[in-house]
Amino acid sequence: MKFAKAAVVGLIALSLAGCTAAPTSAPTRSAVAPTSSTPPVASTSAAVEKLPSSCEALYSGLTEFMSDDGSLVLNPAWKSGPGVPRAGYGTYEAALAGMLAKNPGLICDWAPPTGPSDTFLTTQLRHVDAATAQAATARMRATGWSCGQAYTGLWCVTNDDSTGRSIGESQWVGQGYWIASNWNNAGPRSYTPELLKRLFG
Repeated sequence: MKFAKAAVVGLIALSLAGCTAAPTSAPTRSAVAPTSSTPPVASTSAAVEKLPSSCEALYSGLTEFMSDDGSLVLNPAWKSGPGVPRAGYGTYEAALAGMLAKNPGLICDWAPPTGPSDTFLTTQLRHVDAATAQAATARMRATGWSCGQAYTGLWCVTNDDSTGRSIGESQWVGQGYWIASNWNNAGPRSYTPELLKRLFG
Protein backbone atom coordinates (compact mmCIF):
# COMPACT_ATOMS: atom_id res chain seq x y z
CA MET A 1 0.00 0.00 0.00
CA LYS A 2 1.39 3.40 -0.97
CA PHE A 3 0.66 6.35 1.28
CA ALA A 4 0.40 10.00 0.34
CA LYS A 5 2.39 12.45 2.47
CA ALA A 6 0.88 15.26 4.53
CA ALA A 7 1.55 17.32 7.64
CA VAL A 8 -0.18 16.41 10.87
CA VAL A 9 -1.46 19.37 12.88
CA GLY A 10 -2.78 18.83 16.39
CA LEU A 11 -5.33 16.00 16.00
CA ILE A 12 -7.20 15.28 19.21
CA ALA A 13 -6.77 12.05 21.16
CA LEU A 14 -9.84 9.87 21.58
CA SER A 15 -10.08 8.30 25.00
CA LEU A 16 -11.81 4.92 24.75
CA ALA A 17 -12.41 3.70 28.29
CA GLY A 18 -13.97 0.43 29.48
CA CYS A 19 -17.62 -0.48 29.56
CA THR A 20 -19.62 -3.58 30.39
CA ALA A 21 -22.59 -3.95 28.04
CA ALA A 22 -23.38 -3.62 24.38
CA PRO A 23 -25.34 -0.55 23.32
CA THR A 24 -28.92 -0.76 22.14
CA SER A 25 -28.84 2.56 20.27
CA ALA A 26 -26.50 5.22 19.01
CA PRO A 27 -24.65 7.33 21.59
CA THR A 28 -26.66 10.34 22.70
CA ARG A 29 -26.24 13.84 21.30
CA SER A 30 -24.83 15.05 24.59
CA ALA A 31 -22.12 12.41 24.64
CA VAL A 32 -19.45 14.79 23.30
CA ALA A 33 -19.27 18.54 23.76
CA PRO A 34 -18.56 20.12 20.36
CA THR A 35 -16.94 23.20 21.88
CA SER A 36 -14.28 21.22 23.70
CA SER A 37 -13.76 18.22 21.43
CA THR A 38 -13.92 19.52 17.87
CA PRO A 39 -10.93 18.16 15.95
CA PRO A 40 -8.67 20.93 14.62
CA VAL A 41 -7.75 21.41 11.00
CA ALA A 42 -5.05 19.51 9.17
CA SER A 43 -4.57 19.84 5.45
CA THR A 44 -3.08 17.91 2.57
CA SER A 45 -3.07 18.31 -1.18
CA ALA A 46 -2.51 14.64 -1.99
CA ALA A 47 -4.87 11.69 -1.84
CA VAL A 48 -4.64 8.07 -0.78
CA GLU A 49 -3.94 5.99 -3.86
CA LYS A 50 -5.67 2.79 -2.79
CA LEU A 51 -7.19 0.97 0.14
CA PRO A 52 -5.12 -1.43 2.24
CA SER A 53 -5.20 -4.93 0.81
CA SER A 54 -6.24 -6.49 4.12
CA CYS A 55 -6.81 -5.79 7.78
CA GLU A 56 -3.38 -7.26 8.45
CA ALA A 57 -1.84 -4.69 6.11
CA LEU A 58 -3.75 -1.83 7.75
CA TYR A 59 -2.66 -2.78 11.26
CA SER A 60 0.83 -4.04 10.49
CA GLY A 61 3.04 -3.15 13.43
CA LEU A 62 0.13 -1.85 15.51
CA THR A 63 -0.80 -4.96 17.53
CA GLU A 64 0.66 -3.61 20.77
CA PHE A 65 -0.89 -0.20 20.12
CA MET A 66 -4.29 -1.78 19.65
CA SER A 67 -4.07 -4.09 22.68
CA ASP A 68 -1.08 -3.68 24.94
CA ASP A 69 -2.19 -6.53 27.19
CA GLY A 70 -3.04 -8.90 24.34
CA SER A 71 -6.69 -9.17 25.35
CA LEU A 72 -7.87 -8.19 21.86
CA VAL A 73 -6.94 -9.84 18.59
CA LEU A 74 -7.62 -8.89 14.98
CA ASN A 75 -10.60 -10.60 13.37
CA PRO A 76 -11.19 -13.47 15.85
CA ALA A 77 -12.91 -16.44 14.26
CA TRP A 78 -16.06 -16.18 16.40
CA LYS A 79 -16.70 -12.64 15.16
CA SER A 80 -15.11 -12.37 11.73
CA GLY A 81 -14.38 -15.94 10.62
CA PRO A 82 -15.59 -17.62 7.41
CA GLY A 83 -19.35 -18.16 7.42
CA VAL A 84 -19.98 -15.85 10.38
CA PRO A 85 -22.78 -13.40 9.49
CA ARG A 86 -21.75 -9.76 9.54
CA ALA A 87 -23.04 -8.27 12.80
CA GLY A 88 -23.01 -4.52 12.36
CA TYR A 89 -20.75 -2.02 10.64
CA GLY A 90 -18.53 0.82 11.79
CA THR A 91 -21.38 2.79 13.36
CA TYR A 92 -24.34 2.49 15.71
CA GLU A 93 -26.31 5.11 13.77
CA ALA A 94 -28.98 3.45 11.61
CA ALA A 95 -28.83 5.83 8.63
CA LEU A 96 -25.03 5.64 8.42
CA ALA A 97 -25.13 1.85 8.81
CA GLY A 98 -27.45 1.64 5.81
CA MET A 99 -24.96 3.60 3.70
CA LEU A 100 -21.99 1.53 4.89
CA ALA A 101 -23.77 -1.75 4.21
CA LYS A 102 -24.20 -0.98 0.51
CA ASN A 103 -20.48 -1.04 -0.18
CA PRO A 104 -18.73 -2.45 2.90
CA GLY A 105 -15.14 -2.27 1.70
CA LEU A 106 -12.62 -3.48 4.30
CA ILE A 107 -14.04 -4.30 7.75
CA CYS A 108 -11.71 -5.09 10.64
CA ASP A 109 -12.72 -6.25 14.12
CA TRP A 110 -10.66 -6.16 17.32
CA ALA A 111 -12.17 -8.35 20.02
CA PRO A 112 -11.22 -11.02 22.58
CA PRO A 113 -9.96 -14.23 20.98
CA THR A 114 -12.76 -16.24 22.57
CA GLY A 115 -16.36 -15.17 22.45
CA PRO A 116 -19.01 -14.11 22.14
CA SER A 117 -18.17 -10.85 23.86
CA ASP A 118 -19.58 -7.34 23.91
CA THR A 119 -16.05 -5.90 24.00
CA PHE A 120 -14.94 -4.82 20.53
CA LEU A 121 -13.64 -2.15 18.20
CA THR A 122 -14.77 -2.27 14.57
CA THR A 123 -13.32 -0.18 11.76
CA GLN A 124 -14.63 -0.01 8.22
CA LEU A 125 -12.55 1.56 5.44
CA ARG A 126 -14.16 2.05 2.05
CA HIS A 127 -14.39 4.21 -1.05
CA VAL A 128 -17.19 6.75 -1.07
CA ASP A 129 -18.69 8.69 -3.97
CA ALA A 130 -19.55 12.38 -3.75
CA ALA A 131 -23.28 11.86 -3.25
CA THR A 132 -22.80 9.32 -0.45
CA ALA A 133 -20.14 11.49 1.19
CA GLN A 134 -22.49 14.45 1.17
CA ALA A 135 -25.36 12.43 2.64
CA ALA A 136 -23.12 10.86 5.28
CA THR A 137 -21.55 14.12 6.43
CA ALA A 138 -24.95 15.82 6.54
CA ARG A 139 -26.23 13.04 8.78
CA MET A 140 -23.16 13.27 11.02
CA ARG A 141 -23.68 16.99 11.52
CA ALA A 142 -27.37 16.45 12.21
CA THR A 143 -26.61 14.06 15.07
CA GLY A 144 -25.02 16.84 17.11
CA TRP A 145 -21.71 14.99 17.39
CA SER A 146 -18.44 16.89 17.64
CA CYS A 147 -17.27 17.59 14.08
CA GLY A 148 -14.30 19.37 12.56
CA GLN A 149 -11.88 19.30 9.64
CA ALA A 150 -8.94 16.89 9.55
CA TYR A 151 -6.84 15.87 6.53
CA THR A 152 -9.21 17.80 4.24
CA GLY A 153 -12.09 15.65 5.40
CA LEU A 154 -14.84 15.88 8.00
CA TRP A 155 -14.15 14.09 11.28
CA CYS A 156 -16.99 13.51 13.74
CA VAL A 157 -16.69 11.80 17.10
CA THR A 158 -19.04 10.87 19.92
CA ASN A 159 -18.51 8.99 23.15
CA ASP A 160 -21.08 8.28 25.86
CA ASP A 161 -19.74 7.37 29.30
CA SER A 162 -22.71 8.64 31.29
CA THR A 163 -23.45 5.17 32.63
CA GLY A 164 -19.86 4.40 33.55
CA ARG A 165 -19.27 2.64 30.23
CA SER A 166 -17.57 4.06 27.16
CA ILE A 167 -19.52 3.55 23.94
CA GLY A 168 -18.87 5.67 20.90
CA GLU A 169 -17.77 6.09 17.34
CA SER A 170 -15.52 8.07 15.05
CA GLN A 171 -16.42 8.89 11.44
CA TRP A 172 -14.03 10.48 8.95
CA VAL A 173 -15.04 11.22 5.36
CA GLY A 174 -12.72 12.85 2.85
CA GLN A 175 -10.72 12.50 -0.37
CA GLY A 176 -13.08 9.78 -1.61
CA TYR A 177 -12.75 7.61 1.50
CA TRP A 178 -14.78 6.84 4.61
CA ILE A 179 -13.18 5.54 7.82
CA ALA A 180 -15.95 4.41 10.16
CA SER A 181 -15.21 3.08 13.64
CA ASN A 182 -17.33 2.18 16.63
CA TRP A 183 -16.37 0.66 19.96
CA ASN A 184 -17.58 -0.80 23.19
CA ASN A 185 -15.15 -1.34 26.06
CA ALA A 186 -12.17 -1.38 23.70
CA GLY A 187 -9.69 0.78 21.86
CA PRO A 188 -6.50 2.79 22.36
CA ARG A 189 -6.09 6.53 22.70
CA SER A 190 -5.47 8.49 19.50
CA TYR A 191 -6.99 5.72 17.39
CA THR A 192 -8.39 7.64 14.43
CA PRO A 193 -5.41 10.06 14.31
CA GLU A 194 -3.11 7.03 14.10
CA LEU A 195 -5.06 5.60 11.16
CA LEU A 196 -5.12 8.98 9.37
CA LYS A 197 -1.40 9.37 9.90
CA ARG A 198 -0.82 5.84 8.59
CA LEU A 199 -2.90 6.43 5.47
CA PHE A 200 -1.94 10.02 4.68
CA GLY A 201 1.61 10.27 6.00
